[in-house]
Amino acid sequence: MDAGIAVTALVASRNREDLLPGCLESLLAQTLQPIEVLVIYGPGGNDWEAAAPYRTDPRIRGVASPRSGLYAAWNAGIQESRGRYLCNVNSDDRLRPDALAVMAAALDAHPEVCLVYGDSLVTTRPGETFAHNSSRGRRLSQPTYQPRVLLAGCCCGPHPMWRRSVHAWAGGFDETYKIAGDYAFWLRLAERAPMLHLEETLGLYLDHPQSLSHADPARAIAERVRAMKSVLHRYKDIIQQERVPLERLE
Repeated sequence: MDAGIAVTALVASRNREDLLPGCLESLLAQTLQPIEVLVIYGPGGNDWEAAAPYRTDPRIRGVASPRSGLYAAWNAGIQESRGRYLCNVNSDDRLRPDALAVMAAALDAHPEVCLVYGDSLVTTRPGETFAHNSSRGRRLSQPTYQPRVLLAGCCCGPHPMWRRSVHAWAGGFDETYKIAGDYAFWLRLAERAPMLHLEETLGLYLDHPQSLSHADPARAIAERVRAMKSVLHRYKDIIQQERVPLERLE
């Protein structure tokens, strides 16, 4: 970890050459500096080539994932990351210019918290920006965090931020999942430390039929149920008793 880098943005992209440039522009315009942006590309596709106009920027690095799949890509990026905090940003996501600054400040202010998440505007039109979009106020509003809320469904939104240090004890993302590996990982984190919902609209989320969960809804449901069942017996104790927060996670 490089103490000078505040946040590493993990951008896993495969066959999204048309959307990747807008994502990179959104990240390079962030008010928080210094950051690093890892463009993680798997077998096949030309995504790293699509990033060519931005590759002269020292904040951007390419990471080749040795295996296909979103969670293999994130794991590869985590291994190469140097930031204190991590944030996953899909190629079709667009962030508010101060989104990384707001989330990093919240983690700084709450050392007992392992992850923070905000709300998002929702659009169905690809290629829009946070400042200029057709959401018309449509919003993906997340609930206040509680263990029972997370157990009922993934409440962390499309681009949360978490401490890189948690991977020392929580490991990486389970690559046997195709769709709900992030949810399974958040459930593991919540067994040890709380999360924090920031009541701010921090990004723009693209709701489109080609997304993983929309393309295979039956698998999405099955994987979410699998993730919940894997921790249910341990969450009974977490929900029933008041936990004493850790003083610090780092």
